[in-house]
Amino acid sequence: MARTIILVRHGKAKKAQLGTDDIDRPLVPGAAEALAPTFRHAMAQLHSARQAHLWASPALRAKQTSAALAPALVGNGIQIVETRNLPCLFEQDQATFLDELAATPDDACVAAVGHIPFMDELLTRLCDCQIDFAPGSIAAVELNGDPRDPSISGTLLWYARGPKLS
Repeated sequence: MARTIILVRHGKAKKAQLGTDDIDRPLVPGAAEALAPTFRHAMAQLHSARQAHLWASPALRAKQTSAALAPALVGNGIQIVETRNLPCLFEQDQATFLDELAATPDDACVAAVGHIPFMDELLTRLCDCQIDFAPGSIAAVELNGDPRDPSISGTLLWYARGPKLS
């Protein structure tokens, strides 16, 4: 059996402001709503998934993006069996993320909302491909075997670029 890993970069966030911690930066107004059509269409491509683990960075913008992704999963008949905030997604700790991924069942579907450069680097690590993870972009990878094994290479199933916001 193969895991399906859905990598999502958070939607367009407000610029950093003096006195505001990076973890507290929200999405720009309208970003969550703009993500809905992309997410709905992308999740329709998950033909074999019936359940999904939904993980997000604890950053506000990632949690808001995760909240926009959840209805797209459910609307395509995918039950969310777990929702978690994973600090390793904010900390960009690939080893810990891969340990978490390895702890899921071999046939799991995991949707993870995070940041760049982590999403870029993880996609390269999992399937040896490079894609521009613009805000709100999403990619699905099929992976057979232990995700921690560097000799295992996954297959990019599909990619959808996030919406362009001014």
